[in-house]
Amino acid sequence: MANLAMNIIQFPVWKLKMIMHPLSHYASSMFMDPETLHHTLLGSVVSFLADYVYGAFWGILFVYLIYLTGKHACIIKGLIFGAFLWFFSFGALRSLAVVKLREVFPGDVLYYLLFHLIFGLALGLLTKKFGEHVFEKD
Repeated sequence: MANLAMNIIQFPVWKLKMIMHPLSHYASSMFMDPETLHHTLLGSVVSFLADYVYGAFWGILFVYLIYLTGKHACIIKGLIFGAFLWFFSFGALRSLAVVKLREVFPGDVLYYLLFHLIFGLALGLLTKKFGEHVFEKD
């Protein structure tokens, strides 16, 4: 759900050509040639799957971290988590050779920070609202 919240903002920004690529293109470029991502149904499907599998992984990890650290300040923890993801995913992982897509315009970096903060904020809000059963200890 947090990934959906991020994509609701991200895809119109991409379609308006304010950013060169959505984050899903970077994720799917591990599996496909970057040129294929824009022009085929298969590229769209792989981009969607890579984006949501990656987002689900981080969402589960976030809930586990909240379970370990307590449910207080979920929203602040979500924002910090989003900032960390921007730094780690877009800053570090994107530089690995396995990610073939390299194009980034300088202004895009700030948009990607905003998208990751939205993801983290949504994680925090959703965990606070719907995560009560996660915090019950056996």
